[in-house]
Amino acid sequence: MIYLKWKLSEGTWGTGPEGTIYDRGSKAMVGWAIDDDGYRIGYLTDSVDLTGLETWDVTEVTESEALAFCQNIWSGATVGEDGFITSEPPPEGEEAE
Repeated sequence: MIYLKWKLSEGTWGTGPEGTIYDRGSKAMVGWAIDDDGYRIGYLTDSVDLTGLETWDVTEVTESEALAFCQNIWSGATVGEDGFITSEPPPEGEEAE
């Protein structure tokens, strides 16, 4: 799994680099964790050139860096067997999105 950290185009909201990354031959998937500055963790299926993505301040991070970022938002986050970082379960009686 390749982990990315990026900032949304308008600060704490807006677009991400998923479309541009797709156009370059890979697929970026959005993770659940987003901080107060608009940075979030995402996942990449295949390595791709990340140059020219300054609009989103995209950087590749290690698994441990991605996990630490997510744990700052929810301390119970762990890396699942599939490489995705687990999110907080929905409140009892509510379904996950």
